[in-house]
Amino acid sequence: MKAIGVLSSRFFRQVLQRHLVFLSEPPRFFSSIADARKALDESVDLIFLERHLEDGSGFDFARTVRRDPGMASVPILLVATEIDQALSATSLEAGITEIFSKYELERMASYVRAFMNSADVALRLSGVALVVEDSLPVLRFIREALEPTGLRVETCTTGEEGRDRLAEHDFEIVLVDVLLGGQMTGLSLVRHVRQNAGGRNARVPILAMSGMEDAARRIELLRHGADDFLAKPMLAEELIARVRNMVRIRRLLQETEAQRDHLRRLAMTDQLTGLYNRHYLTEAADRCISEAREKGLSAHLLVIDIDHFKHINDTHGHSLGDSVLAETAARIREVTGANDIVARTGGEEFVVLRVGAGVAGGLALAEAVRTQVERSRPAGLSVTVSIGVAEVVGETKQPSSFESMFKTADTALYQAKRFGRNRVVSLRD
Repeated sequence: MKAIGVLSSRFFRQVLQRHLVFLSEPPRFFSSIADARKALDESVDLIFLERHLEDGSGFDFARTVRRDPGMASVPILLVATEIDQALSATSLEAGITEIFSKYELERMASYVRAFMNSADVALRLSGVALVVEDSLPVLRFIREALEPTGLRVETCTTGEEGRDRLAEHDFEIVLVDVLLGGQMTGLSLVRHVRQNAGGRNARVPILAMSGMEDAARRIELLRHGADDFLAKPMLAEELIARVRNMVRIRRLLQETEAQRDHLRRLAMTDQLTGLYNRHYLTEAADRCISEAREKGLSAHLLVIDIDHFKHINDTHGHSLGDSVLAETAARIREVTGANDIVARTGGEEFVVLRVGAGVAGGLALAEAVRTQVERSRPAGLSVTVSIGVAEVVGETKQPSSFESMFKTADTALYQAKRFGRNRVVSLRD
């Protein structure tokens, strides 16, 4: 199922994606109406929308969608911070299907699951089929059979052109004739796709077709990676049934892989913030610190604690406290690098491990985190953090471990708290 999200907040896009991991394809996100309109040129099954966007109103985008007859039945789900009668009335007028609170995303996920399991969605296909066939009458026959199913059909007449298309675009299924114009045969194209393991369509379902009754050729095609074979002349009903089955199997495999990836992420990430959890941190940190020592690189471990977090929970409630934690995590992520390990270790405590930043790199990073959190006012509150930094310089011969660096950073954090909070203290491990 193909879904798009038109959402201005990058943090909320990440939160929403974590609630939709069961989708066979992750949603494509856009922050502006202009970019989202381009996505409507392809088939879309579901739209997530915010009220306020970079270049206009979510309601205006919904009205644009509804003016397209082909999009009349596509669900548009609005996510909002507050829901009142005026919002409901405007949403109904704009063609929005349902409104969900940003704090009840699991309820929205249940709606999406139910929509996925509905009969109409199960039977309707989406995406693009590539047909590589040098007979124009056969191309016309296949197009007329498949387009009513929801597939958009692209065609080419040579294996070389098919190879180039497959390198540039994603396809839901490929139909290929054995004999083609040009130098490349259908078998050669099948072999090329399957041998190109890193290619974007390496696992796309392939339906081979031929007018020759040759069992040896069919077996060779299947052996080299075709998923099914259809003899010509073909019945439209049989063609549609085989294509549906192949696409359905592919989607089941994608859903299984998505669920497996979800379980893997659950085992290594904190569900509230999306950061790594303590379990992953303790496994990965020692390995990174050991590699840094072997290469003579510096390593810095930051232990970050939200100041007066208990007071925030007691005064504003645990729901707002969770928002503070999630938004603080997002601010930390904004100033850390792709190679840094960023984790929530429990409560209001976060840890960042950076390798190879130079002697002053840890202090600079810690100060950037402290400033970013204070300036951003997570959940609209005045929030500060205290940070302890443990440093291992690259030239040292003294062995260090995550446990020893954590103890040093925790001591530095204690000093930062004792000296008045909202500050950084660094110690050498």
